[in-house]
Formats: sequence, C-alpha cells, structure tokens
Amino acid sequence: MISKRVREMLRSRASYPLARKYDVRGEVINLASNESPYGPSPRVLQALRREMDRVGLYPDPRATKLKTAIADYVGVRTECITIGNGSDELMDLSCKAFLDPRDRALIPLPTFAMYELACRSNGGVPRFFKLPNFEWRTGDLKRALGGAKLAFLGRPNNPTGNGVSLEGLRYLLKSGKLIIVDEAYVEFAGYSVAKLAPKFKNLIVLRTFSKAFGLAGLRVGYAVGNPKLIEVLESIRAPFNVNRIAQVAAVVALSDRGYLRKVVGATRKNRTYLRRELLKLGLRVLPSDANFLMVNVTPLKTNAPKLCDYLARKGILIRELSNFRGAGPRWVRISVGKPEQNERLVNAIKQFKGGV
Repeated sequence: MISKRVREMLRSRASYPLARKYDVRGEVINLASNESPYGPSPRVLQALRREMDRVGLYPDPRATKLKTAIADYVGVRTECITIGNGSDELMDLSCKAFLDPRDRALIPLPTFAMYELACRSNGGVPRFFKLPNFEWRTGDLKRALGGAKLAFLGRPNNPTGNGVSLEGLRYLLKSGKLIIVDEAYVEFAGYSVAKLAPKFKNLIVLRTFSKAFGLAGLRVGYAVGNPKLIEVLESIRAPFNVNRIAQVAAVVALSDRGYLRKVVGATRKNRTYLRRELLKLGLRVLPSDANFLMVNVTPLKTNAPKLCDYLARKGILIRELSNFRGAGPRWVRISVGKPEQNERLVNAIKQFKGGV
C-alpha cells in the first residue's frame, strides 16, 4: 500500500535530527532550538487574546491581510508572496511543484535537514556537497549544481551561520537552475535577496516568523518570488494552511517594527559577547550572521555528546551536531540567549574545562 516514493524515502533512513531528550529537572535554559529568548511582541500577545473568541471560524484562505503586510515589509508586490505552515511547508511545496521523480536537488552540507526530507518525500534525489572548511566557494558550488534541477541554500545557513555571497548567488542563478534561498535568520544578518527575487525566473526566497518574531509555535512562513513561480505554489497549497490565530499574530508582529529592532539589536550584541567569551576558552567558533554559533569542542578534550550531557546536568541545553550530515561529534550549535543565560553557559563551560 505504501507508494514507491515513500518506500525509497524510508529506505534512505532520512529523518529530522531531533535533539536528544535529557532528564533535566528544575529551571532549564534552552539554547538548543534557535528560538528567540524574548518571545513575541506584547502587541502580538494582546491580539492573540482578542482573537481567541474567533477560533471557531475558518481563516482567510487567501490570507490577504497577511500577504499585504509581508509585501510591505519586504518591498514587493502581493502577487510575489505566498504563505506556508512554517517555511518547512514551502520547502515541501517547492519540491512538489518543481521536482520530477529522480530529479536531483543540490544540498550543501552541513545544513537544515528539512531540505533533504522535502526532496526525498517528493521523489527527488539529494545531491550532497560538503562545504570545504564550511566555506561557500562559488566555483565548487557551480560544478556541484551540474546535473541538479534545483538547489537549497541557507543564507545564513543552519548550523554554520554563514552563507554564499551576493555575487556568488548571482553567479549560480546564471545556471538557469532553480535556487531556493532559505532566509530564516535574515533579520539577524541584515542582508537579503528577497526584494530581488521577483526579478528572477529561477529564485525563490523562503522566510519565517519563527525566529526574530518569536512565533515558532504558531508556524508561519512565506515565500517571495517571481509571480509566475508564486502562482504555481499558490495553486497547490491548501487554502487553510495557516490558521487564523497565526495570521493575526504575524500581521501584528510585522506592525511592531520597534520591538523587532530591539530583539535583533540585543541578539547581535549578545552574539558578539558569547563568541568572544567562547574564543577566550580556546574554542573554534565560526563567525555567524544568525542567532546561533557553531562551535568545535575539541580543545576541551571532549566530544559534543559528553559536553551536552554535562551541560544538561547543569540545566543548560545546547545542540550537539553528531546527527547533522556534514558536521559530526566534534561540533555543537549554541543559540544566543539573554545576557544572564549566556553568562551561565560560559561559566559552566569554564568549570568543565577546569575539571570541576
């Protein structure tokens, strides 16, 4: 009864690399999920309380208010926008729309596991390319793109925190292949190609409200692109894929730009502090434009699982990258927290290094 496509996916053993569960009691600092420690705007919380009386009504299937607000935020026309149940759904829809069975999708490693899952679940074949020294070398990427129909590129990339340059992206777009750029962490980076996307026939930019806007639990994402590409995605998305609570929250979140600036400013400041302190401990910390850092723990004479176990016992959760393709047991990913959370993490690692 299972389709051939799904059977092949199951045989590949591809899965989302969930974080390990820890038996942690009491107060926990979660620096493992790249969530915003500040949560959503207070205006969003007020709007959610008002909207609760309407949960018995279907959401707007066209999401007109939300698309209009997004278009204003990005600086494009509304016909260049479609929405998704998180950007994860839009990855799936993009593969459903543009991949035929056995078509290849370029996926640089290490990166977000949903790219592979979206590809495989729609009959595509991932073409992995391990980033040399975690660097985005355009020539290598262009050669790897040969034979692929599309490519997924995180910008900034999860978990490395860096991404292909604008010049490099333009070079890749000349290939004519569909390039899907995931800008989940774009607000922290301060650079984007979303406004340029409508001008290209082979560029789709994905974004989310889960990170800087603090709406991870509501699952709201959107895609920006040429109206012809967006029309295809619109034609295959479910009409009520983003619920009415999520639509209202996202519209209000976009209206509170002052709160967004505060969150982004604080996160960048805390990222600078955290990276500086980790470097002082002798750790290799990759430069990052996102709200997380990828860190090599080898100088601590340990591996990622052992360090994560130790920190969990201290009530601090970070993400080991043992089950991330292209990363491995020497690496962890640390979400940037509030100042007191970052300080507690650094002090705990100092104690670990000291053998206490």
